[in-house]
Amino acid sequence: MSFNFPNKKERESIWIKLGLGAILIRIILGFQPQWCEVIYSRGIYPWIRSFFDHTLGLLPFAAIYLFDLILVIWLIKISTHFIKSVFIEKEGIRGKGYGKSIVAFFMGLIFWFLFLWGYNYARIPMSEQIGLEVPESMNFDAIWEEAQYIKQTCIEARQKIPSIDTNVIPLDAYPSNLEEVMRTSLKEVLKEYRYDFSGHVRGRFVQPDGILLRFNSSGVYFPFTGEGHVDNGLHHISKPFTIAHELGHGYGFGSEDVCNFLGFLACIRSQHPAIQYSGYLMYWRYVYGTLMGFMTEQDYQIERATISRGMHNDMEAIYAKVENYPAFIPFLQPAVYDVFLKVQGVEDGIESYDRMILLVSSWRKKYH
Repeated sequence: MSFNFPNKKERESIWIKLGLGAILIRIILGFQPQWCEVIYSRGIYPWIRSFFDHTLGLLPFAAIYLFDLILVIWLIKISTHFIKSVFIEKEGIRGKGYGKSIVAFFMGLIFWFLFLWGYNYARIPMSEQIGLEVPESMNFDAIWEEAQYIKQTCIEARQKIPSIDTNVIPLDAYPSNLEEVMRTSLKEVLKEYRYDFSGHVRGRFVQPDGILLRFNSSGVYFPFTGEGHVDNGLHHISKPFTIAHELGHGYGFGSEDVCNFLGFLACIRSQHPAIQYSGYLMYWRYVYGTLMGFMTEQDYQIERATISRGMHNDMEAIYAKVENYPAFIPFLQPAVYDVFLKVQGVEDGIESYDRMILLVSSWRKKYH
């Protein structure tokens, strides 16, 4: 008995069918989130997570470097073949099937993206699963109340850091094994709310410094390697929250507001006072960013001036660090990612990051 491998045209047809099938399943799961939760997010995905954890996760470096190398080699090969056939051998583009090849390539990407992680966008919202009554929006009074709460909480949390004054929180206030510490803290949060926490998601600090910041991003989860990535150029105060956010994606959550919420909880549940403070301070940034939209510039600056001198110095240091790496094309990444999120069913797009305020405030009302 002989087995014949599919030829190029047959392989392309297979990938196109797989991509279309994956999209159809995503549409169905969008109408049946309970199916996604049971079958994929709590059924298939933990096995995918385990595969990554026991393969690429064991590498001493971020697997995305290896992925990028393979991609560059492949692109060089394809480009060389294209140039040779079109410009040297004068065969022309027509009849070569490049159009179908391109479609097959992108359909393959869509299939693997959805299968390896992307279906998690369709799972039952976390707020619903943990019993939070989350409003659609907050008025000025609610935002003002949250702003006063987080301002005072930041002041108190900062005072609990040993040997601290009004200078910027030093690097040595944070543990050297930050990835491990934040993963452990996040897993405790997931366990408490009865989510799968068996994985060992990696959170890599990628270099060169600024490589993500120059694309208007401080961190990214890459489904094709199963790892979270944080720009090493971030200020060390921002890193605990950011890495916990990316780890949250790795544990099966697509929504940015949910991963912000998980990052916040992972920070404030930590045993390290500096990490607790970092979580509160990052939440302060979101709350005051929203508060700004309700106030005149003058009134906002008056309120902004009421934060402690230490908080002020920390925020200035964070902003200064980010400004060292200006974005190549400031508007491009936010615009593209906004479209991507909306395609995945996130109605607010990139503004969904800010919805963590609704989650945190609702969580505080229920548990505090």
